[in-house]
Amino acid sequence: MAAFAPIYNPGVPFQSAILGGITEGKRVTIQGQVHSCAKRFAVNFICYNNDIAFHFNPRFDDGNVIVCNTMQMKSWGTEERTHNMPFQRNAYFDISILVLGHSFQVTVNGQYLLEYRHRVSYQTIQSFQVTGDLNLSCVTFSPSVDMLPAPPPYTPGYVQNSFAPPMYGAPMAPSMAVPPVFGIPNPQKPPMTLYNPVMPFQAAFQSNFGKHGKIIIMGNIHHGADRFHVNLLNSRTRNIHLHVNPRFKEGAFVRNTQNRNTWGPEERQISYMPFHPGQSFQLEIRNEGGCFGVYSNGSKLFNYVHRLPFNQIDMIEVGGDVILTYVQY
Repeated sequence: MAAFAPIYNPGVPFQSAILGGITEGKRVTIQGQVHSCAKRFAVNFICYNNDIAFHFNPRFDDGNVIVCNTMQMKSWGTEERTHNMPFQRNAYFDISILVLGHSFQVTVNGQYLLEYRHRVSYQTIQSFQVTGDLNLSCVTFSPSVDMLPAPPPYTPGYVQNSFAPPMYGAPMAPSMAVPPVFGIPNPQKPPMTLYNPVMPFQAAFQSNFGKHGKIIIMGNIHHGADRFHVNLLNSRTRNIHLHVNPRFKEGAFVRNTQNRNTWGPEERQISYMPFHPGQSFQLEIRNEGGCFGVYSNGSKLFNYVHRLPFNQIDMIEVGGDVILTYVQY
């Protein structure tokens, strides 16, 4: 079954039909940022008769608790509460909710959080809703997949700016918290997936950037930002094979290669600037044979023909006026 395109930067409150329908193995992924003065927010799975099959409700104003419940015939049932609170005010998050035959399974930032057993048939669910004190950057409805074990625990960034393989997070089963529309860059190894890495960001690839290599970067651009850049390079020679550099005050999207400390001719032509200060962004770089393909929100921005052998690329760098929320490579 084909994947559905992610919904980027929707307004809150947000409500949508469950794209593709509700089935066992369905996954909904929500990425965003909690407001700096947040009191609470809620995620609801709503039935055709307006019952709420699953109410997931982090509350900062009620002792930092997560409340789960079901509403039937306009009456709430017995609350299930946990004080295991992975959310923080002004912090970015990634919530993945998997529909199982007997329950909803919730994963936050790659770490299993809780399971909520069905009180009404999940097959009566028709729509999905997010309300409260948060901003959304991406909502994804993934098609049903074969059941996989829960991902390994998520570990916050405790190694950064290192030439060693990054340790911010653990490799995850790609279907668990990553929208499958993006694909898997290396069929031999699961991709590395990092949440909220420290800037400037620098990490080594698990192996050299191959002919089917793919990188996904999501984040937020600072208000009043001047520029940011993404470099794909060789750690030994320091040659930069691809330099991607949106410049907001200049109104340019510069691409280039640096070989032996010398920059080549810049490429600047682009039909439109997809990134803007104060907004979230998604950038994808794919190795497409003789060139890099660079995409944003599923649309190709440009091709960049290889000027140096791509199989020498073993590192990625991101710098400039952005905050990163998610990197997969």
